[in-house]
Amino acid sequence: MRRVLFYTWKDVERHLFLNRDRWDKDILDAEIYSSDIYIYVKSLDNINRVGENLADIFEYKYIHKDQKLYLELGKEAYLTVTYEIGEETEHDKQIVPLFRNVLYKKSAYYEDMIQESLPGCPVIAFHSYKGGVGRTLSLLAFVKAWSALSDVKEASRLLIVDSDIEAPGITWLTAKDGQCSFSYLDLLEITQGMDSIEEIVGLVADKVSEMTFQVETDVKVVEHFVLPTYRYIEQLLDMYASPESIVNSYNKKFILAEILSMLGKRLNVSAVLVDLRAGVSEFSAPLLFDPRVKKYLVTSTSYQSVKGTELLIQELNKGLPIKESTLIPEIFMTMIPDGLQTLDIVSGLVSLYDEVDEKEESLIDNLVTELPFASELLHLGSLRQIIKNLDGCAFYKNIYSLVKDNYVVQKEKKISTSVNRRDEVIRKINRLADTQINAEGNVEFNILMTAPINNLIKKFRINIPHTIIMGAKGSGKTFLYREMLRNKYWETFIVKMENNKEIKEPRTFFVPVLASSNASGFKDILQAAIKKYNACGANGNISNSVWLDNSNKIKTFNRNEHDSLEWLDFWKQIMLETLGGGFDSLESLENVLGECAQRVVFLFDGLEEIFIQTLSSKTEKNAILGLCQDMLNEWKVKYKNIGAIIFLRKDLARDSIEVNFEQFNTLYNSVELRWSRTEALRLVVWLVNQAVPGFYQEEVAVEVASQELIERNLTKLWGVKLGKITSNEAYSSRWILAALSDFNGQLQARDIIRFLQYATEDAGRPIYEDRYIMPAEIKKAVPNCSNKKLNEVIQEIAALKPIFTKLESLPEEKRILPFHSDTFELTATDEKLMKQEGYLKIDNDKYYLPEIIRHALKFKYERGARPKVLSLLLSK
Repeated sequence: MRRVLFYTWKDVERHLFLNRDRWDKDILDAEIYSSDIYIYVKSLDNINRVGENLADIFEYKYIHKDQKLYLELGKEAYLTVTYEIGEETEHDKQIVPLFRNVLYKKSAYYEDMIQESLPGCPVIAFHSYKGGVGRTLSLLAFVKAWSALSDVKEASRLLIVDSDIEAPGITWLTAKDGQCSFSYLDLLEITQGMDSIEEIVGLVADKVSEMTFQVETDVKVVEHFVLPTYRYIEQLLDMYASPESIVNSYNKKFILAEILSMLGKRLNVSAVLVDLRAGVSEFSAPLLFDPRVKKYLVTSTSYQSVKGTELLIQELNKGLPIKESTLIPEIFMTMIPDGLQTLDIVSGLVSLYDEVDEKEESLIDNLVTELPFASELLHLGSLRQIIKNLDGCAFYKNIYSLVKDNYVVQKEKKISTSVNRRDEVIRKINRLADTQINAEGNVEFNILMTAPINNLIKKFRINIPHTIIMGAKGSGKTFLYREMLRNKYWETFIVKMENNKEIKEPRTFFVPVLASSNASGFKDILQAAIKKYNACGANGNISNSVWLDNSNKIKTFNRNEHDSLEWLDFWKQIMLETLGGGFDSLESLENVLGECAQRVVFLFDGLEEIFIQTLSSKTEKNAILGLCQDMLNEWKVKYKNIGAIIFLRKDLARDSIEVNFEQFNTLYNSVELRWSRTEALRLVVWLVNQAVPGFYQEEVAVEVASQELIERNLTKLWGVKLGKITSNEAYSSRWILAALSDFNGQLQARDIIRFLQYATEDAGRPIYEDRYIMPAEIKKAVPNCSNKKLNEVIQEIAALKPIFTKLESLPEEKRILPFHSDTFELTATDEKLMKQEGYLKIDNDKYYLPEIIRHALKFKYERGARPKVLSLLLSK
């Protein structure tokens, strides 16, 4: 703990009021002057106790018997302490919107003001701790974005106020021949001498309306009002009134924001934008500490700028509840050099927003908007040049997105005026998700044409398929297997996937060799495919339970040790037996199929349910090698009419193929079932449209729809944000993606379907009329998805089970993210496996878990950690 030095009476005053909670039970108030301290107490009977308290606060510097508090400037430098009876006053409870007052308060705001709105139009303030970090540029980019987004026929205008009294910028940029009819300092001087807001606004509105500047966009020129700092230079150098002097006037503590708000209303503008003085300045404080004013704090990535911004946030957040309706100060991070990792800076800033309930953490997910460095915006001398050079740069694009999503928005469109209609849609989505979660449904269901499926079709449009379709558990392997069998022929499957009405004569049968345990839910589909083959007139007759019979044969053979050649012979025999014993060799099958112009593709699914020890069992490794390498390589060369599609969980391949796995992986990489974030969102729209025909009404097919079209349709489903569009809440799609992703950037189809299932279990209270699924239901669905995911991962990758058990078993106080290497004593092998599977990220020696397993493992975040995890999840 640092030692406090007292050189002057002001040091004494600061220290005393910073420690108010240590003396306010006995002391009513205190006044400190250059040579005296007056302590006002409730009763003189407890002077000794008060004196002991002061001695404790000031340590050895206060001598109670002498009633002297000694300074650090020698024995003769002291303040005399006098005790007097005082009266209860409201003075100490008053909040004055100045840094020097807020410093000594637990809250910077009156509680009842926090949820109030200004009487006129919104006021938006731009502030920075340091100058030269792009604050004014950010404001001008905001103005340009607003102009570009406003209605072409009736443009939305703004009032821009240059209140940077010590270093005006906008004043210079917007000056016309050095003349202006009215200034911000004029407004302050008038406000200093008058009390009525209505009268003040009435006096100045016409004068302000004379001062405008134009912003040219791609399609229009928009004119905005501007209020410069000063009218003539002497007004700036010899100020009569300032924001600080007005605040200190009687009953005018919060008048400045109200005047600007009402002035904006009189001018019929949509908002007032204010460029504030940089730093810890009382010129800026009255607007900074008005909770009805929206604040954007601009910082570069430099140490001084970030530390200063942290100081501002600490003061601005005192007593400010983080709620959807609160105007939370946001941050623009500018001048970000290429390649700089900003995660730690962002986490440090966000950690200061500590008045947030765990259930409302999504409110602080988007507090920081990153504005990359733009060299083309340096050293610009005119407003027109700045506005022009903003075009195309990421700096402007990011502010454009913010303005579009938070301010210039369309009125929320009601999806339906009928509660019953919404409930019906929710029920339909839930019913579909419930039947498709494990590919158990028998109901016909169209498949989304993803890149892997498209690659599969292109690769084997003419030649018979010989391939392995890898994917994690839940990636959609069984789903695709089922739909192939539903179509019975490879050619029919292609036509169905491509929506092609021209049907070629089908000649390539699908024959199920092995199926997963989930296949009991669609045995009719399996048996229909078998029946189709049996009716073709080929030799043999496939059993209606062939996939079950084969499973038992494989399990029996697996009881003993076998090398890969023995397994190869076994797999060949299984194929022949699958066809009912009508052929004595694959060569004879090939010849017969060739003679009758027919082909057969054997389908394998569910291998992971039989071979559960591939990590340690040599014979199980050989089984996978014999099937997926030896047999498939042989068939590719020898057979044109016999094919195979093997659905294989990727960890089985990795465990079994110990030599040249990367080469094997590359060979089948193009058809591996993976879900990028874009395809995951596309799948959601696809699924909902299957459940509710007509939900997607665009002319472009979902498979090729742009990201913008997909997002537009998702807005109907779950809204732009997890709240109303102008709220502080997180963006819905981004939040959901982060909740379901791992650190490899992967999502699984099953997780997406399961999320829809849980999010639609209950329709919930229809708080918003612009969407079907409500935010509360979205947030409730994620922990349920996490629990299911953890159970599946443990089943899928047995080696992860002891690691997750270790993480779960420690006390709650240790289950905090991020943690460190010694917290759980994970081995190098543990860490490697978790990172490989996307369930661990190490950044600057700090360990993070993805959201998809964090909930199930019951980990919580330390302050500031959550936004970093979201950034890590969405950075892939």
